[in-house]
Amino acid sequence: MRARIGTHLTWDGHEFVVIAIDYRHAVLRSLEEEFVREVVIEELLRAPDVVWHDVRPLSSEPPDIQLIAALPEAERRVLDAWVEQLEAVKVAVDAGAELKPLLQDVRDAMAPFVQVSTETVRRKYQRYRAEGVLGLIDKRRQNGRKPSVDARIAAALSQLGAAGVKRSSGTRSRTVDNVKWMLEEDLGESIDLPSDRTLYRLIAAHPTARKLSSSARRRETEANKPGRAFGLHGSLRPGEHVQIDSTVIDVPCRLLDGRLNRAELTIIHDVATRSILAAMVRAIATNSADLAGVLARALTPYDRRPPGAREQRERVAATWAGKFMIEQDRLDQHRLAQPYIFPETITTDNGKIFRSQAFRLGCARLGISLIFASKQTPTDKPHVERTFETMVTRFVQYLEGFTGGSVERRGRDEPTDEALALAQLQELLEDWVAIEWQNRPHDGLTDPLLPGRFLTPNEMFRAYRRVAPEIHVPFELADFIGLLPSKTCTLQDYGINFSRRVYKSRRLPELRAAGAQGEGATRPCQIRYDPNNPLYIWVEHDGDFVPFRGAPDLLDQPMGGDIWRASRDVDADHDRAVRSDAAQLADRMKRAQWVRSGNKRNRSVRTAEVDRDPMHLTGISKTVAREESEDEPGGDEVIWERGGGFSLLADDDGVWERLT
Repeated sequence: MRARIGTHLTWDGHEFVVIAIDYRHAVLRSLEEEFVREVVIEELLRAPDVVWHDVRPLSSEPPDIQLIAALPEAERRVLDAWVEQLEAVKVAVDAGAELKPLLQDVRDAMAPFVQVSTETVRRKYQRYRAEGVLGLIDKRRQNGRKPSVDARIAAALSQLGAAGVKRSSGTRSRTVDNVKWMLEEDLGESIDLPSDRTLYRLIAAHPTARKLSSSARRRETEANKPGRAFGLHGSLRPGEHVQIDSTVIDVPCRLLDGRLNRAELTIIHDVATRSILAAMVRAIATNSADLAGVLARALTPYDRRPPGAREQRERVAATWAGKFMIEQDRLDQHRLAQPYIFPETITTDNGKIFRSQAFRLGCARLGISLIFASKQTPTDKPHVERTFETMVTRFVQYLEGFTGGSVERRGRDEPTDEALALAQLQELLEDWVAIEWQNRPHDGLTDPLLPGRFLTPNEMFRAYRRVAPEIHVPFELADFIGLLPSKTCTLQDYGINFSRRVYKSRRLPELRAAGAQGEGATRPCQIRYDPNNPLYIWVEHDGDFVPFRGAPDLLDQPMGGDIWRASRDVDADHDRAVRSDAAQLADRMKRAQWVRSGNKRNRSVRTAEVDRDPMHLTGISKTVAREESEDEPGGDEVIWERGGGFSLLADDDGVWERLT
């Protein structure tokens, strides 16, 4: 916009007109009072109460360059052809040519692009002269007008949508019928019902009624969204805002007894750096003791964890790292590079385990504040919820036996023979977090000045530490063990039996001698155990934790792992059939020796029957050969060989006489 001599403006409540301009100053004359004001142009432009008049172009509807540029390429070529032809017609008409033949020429010239009538060309020419290029654009792109909807029908659709949030999904035809019945019941004949076609269109455009035929889970999730606008909740430093949650993962794992069951994943997520501070998988369902284990892993770096943690990781990682000749030191480097962040405030949902007294007291003892999200409002902790989805797409779906997340996406023959054990899944999960998640550029860690540059969680943590250095002192070994779950066991002569394993220690005689019943007696003791580290347990003794290591098993022997893998590759169905048959035979063998007290058919009677049976393997009676008759039997005469010991052919029932 440009102001010239003669431009009107309002300033400080007075009407002025520009009467002179030089390189720096402007001279204004008041239209209401007889005075002239000279002002510096820069000051006039910065004045907040100046209103300029008559500085816009004369055309009230300028060509909308953005609207034209937003057209598809094919439509732009057609528009350019129309402009070229109609501009030529305009010039010719202004020169005195007749319009009708020119319109026919335009129709013929536009035939390769679009087939139109002469009357259509006339209307386009008239709009071009009146509105310019915008007159040739389809007005529906600008107006976007929608047909009006009866408020009573819209209210009925809204009522149906609200009532069907927690109901099963149906088809749109059911929604159409429900709308009709509702309107007929409430309004009777006072409303003219539209056609079914119109109702289908209204339902498809309604924000809630259209979801009645979609996924019920998605419908309920969207209904839980708050009615307000979403905001951004940031974090000024690592650990200031941490979120924790649990979910069931869609992959089976083998429990300690060999059964397959889906595990539950619990993670602790830092908002500032997008780091996963700890992750744990447990058999359904996670309890408060498992949550204490998750906190212990978050508060204790990998290099400060108890003995056996690295050995257990190497055991599990060797099954896949050895295949690609990956050294264990490379894996350890990524584990050691994970940032240690102390969680100051944890946001969680209202699950029973998170509201349990054990978890709340544990957080209070550690100096961690708890914030409980609103009920049925996952948007109060969106970061951890979104992290679960990313973990499914980048980790869980690659595991053996992945179920797809829903029934319709689940395959019939998904293999589960190579399903991971719970301990294997835990170590593989921690390796994935350290290797991929912590070193993957995150969309939430974007440079505001360079939006195309993303940081990884590890890089973001180092950036925070350079600007605001802090010293977070991690837990010691005793603190880590103190957060682990406990159980009462018995000290035996050979060690401790726990979870079908035997644990030994050189200090076993000392601990047994400290018992109240004297040396050599069995003694109950309180142990601490890590569910994901079966190599060690710890016995509480005199304020100290005495480590007990698991006795060497077949895995520690040459080819031990190959032997167990081969045992899992056998035909399980055949093994179960053989075991069932053997169990039934063993039961019959034992039952054959059982005698009910007071029964007349005692052991001696049954032994005598067996002895008299010549067909029994342990029978002692001799079989007497029957003398052959010299006379040939008649045509109807049949000779039956009689055996012994079968009650069916006993002499007292007369069967033998009838048959012979």
